[in-house]
Amino acid sequence: MAGTNFTWIDGSIVVVYLATLTGIGVYFSRRQTSLDEFFRAGRLMAWLPIGMSLMAALNSGIDYLAQPWATIKYGLILLVGTPCWILLYFWAGHVTVPFFRRLNVFSAYEYLERRFDVSVRTLAAVIFILWRVGWMATAMYVPCLAVHAATGKTIPLLPMIIVVGAIVTLYTMLGGIKAVVWTDVVQFCVMFGGLAATVTIILLNIPGGVAEVWTTAREAGKATLSVPIEGMAKAGPMERILLFMREPVTVVGLIVATLVGRMTLYTSDQVMVQRFQTTRSLKDSRRGFIINAVGDAVWMVGLSFVGLALFAYFQHHALPEECKGDRILPFFMSQNFPVGIVGLVVAAIFAASLSSIDSAINSCTSVATVDFYNRLVLKRAVTDVQQLSEAEQRAQVRVSRIFNVMFGAAGVALAANVGKVGDLIEICHKVINSFTGPIFGIFILGMFSRRARSVGVLVGGVVGTLVSVYVAFFSSLSFVWPSTFGLAATLGLGYLISALCGPPDKARQTLTFREVMATGAQDEQSR
Repeated sequence: MAGTNFTWIDGSIVVVYLATLTGIGVYFSRRQTSLDEFFRAGRLMAWLPIGMSLMAALNSGIDYLAQPWATIKYGLILLVGTPCWILLYFWAGHVTVPFFRRLNVFSAYEYLERRFDVSVRTLAAVIFILWRVGWMATAMYVPCLAVHAATGKTIPLLPMIIVVGAIVTLYTMLGGIKAVVWTDVVQFCVMFGGLAATVTIILLNIPGGVAEVWTTAREAGKATLSVPIEGMAKAGPMERILLFMREPVTVVGLIVATLVGRMTLYTSDQVMVQRFQTTRSLKDSRRGFIINAVGDAVWMVGLSFVGLALFAYFQHHALPEECKGDRILPFFMSQNFPVGIVGLVVAAIFAASLSSIDSAINSCTSVATVDFYNRLVLKRAVTDVQQLSEAEQRAQVRVSRIFNVMFGAAGVALAANVGKVGDLIEICHKVINSFTGPIFGIFILGMFSRRARSVGVLVGGVVGTLVSVYVAFFSSLSFVWPSTFGLAATLGLGYLISALCGPPDKARQTLTFREVMATGAQDEQSR
């Protein structure tokens, strides 16, 4: 192909990789005979594959393209949230994971009906689906954009989105959560293999290597954590606050956004709750979290270094105007990577993306099946589902696969339009994180406030979501703040209305975190 190093060999590598993922789905397809198997893998998964799967699901091809460009644009300040993993270990390992394992739920939102009522459960489930479908669409768009750019735009974008969406929907539909976990393990390995190849080849193209990269970054101000805000010295108190909130990235803003976003993941995200429900024990879940945290830290530091290296490289080489921004890494690949390595790195970008897409599809399917189809249509509780006959369980799996296809199709439709939102770093926070704050607030009220009532939580959740969307798409505030404002609105309004309505039913008060951990239905100890 003219102007690119992407050849039929690289294309063959990508095709073989995608075929392998499909084969894994086919392999596990015959074993999916019940909802417990389809959504929780019989609770027999070991900690290592779960940890690798969690890391692959948490990250995506969005990072592969967005993080290097964001580092070029903003610098190493983007890494200030990485140490938050230490706090998150105690939150996830000693609060939320033990809590949900005691409840023994298929869906995280089952808890909200027990604690409040079915309306709160339904609201949280709807917010989750909106959140994850947005993530899925973005993750589907990114690898296709990378291939489109790396092949000199020879392969059209829209047909590629359709093909990739069909493949990931197929293997997720066939193999259930086991196929998702084991394909994520493969994708974890491919992701880091591609990252290692990327770092090595970029350094080989920069005279002076790491020293030159660091010197260039430091001289350009990319290695500092301080961000000067224009006009701050002459502004009054309120104006200073507004200027601070409007600044795209600040240390405080990034730390707060990281904590809110990731605490939400390990509290109310069905993707993560479902993964931890598949492990054999609480101890395995905690070990899996450590693999996830270490893998994520290495991944983000590596991609940030790629950004600094690309910045140093293009100080001495011309970069076409149309290849700036999110397309800078694919352009470098197309010009400098040897035959075969281009295919490996494109496969790594696909791996990072598909691991998020398959997780989103499977988790949205579990919510649609358990929280909507069974609870609202069939009026059936999860305990009833577990007592179904073998034939009825197979029927449930068939319904789940129909939902699976529907979510895959929705992801394809949105992915075809997601590029209109802006840079990928903005897409991440606007499309994806607009819903994290409100859903986190709903769970916080349920778990830690005995006074919280369903009407207060319901109103708080709706208003919090509207606030998040407003901050993300209709205000001048930075793209890091939507989740924080949504969380504050949900907690504040939810608690206030609950307090005005008087004390809730005492039976529901026993479902707060303290009471569940003291007298939980399933006393599971670490083994």
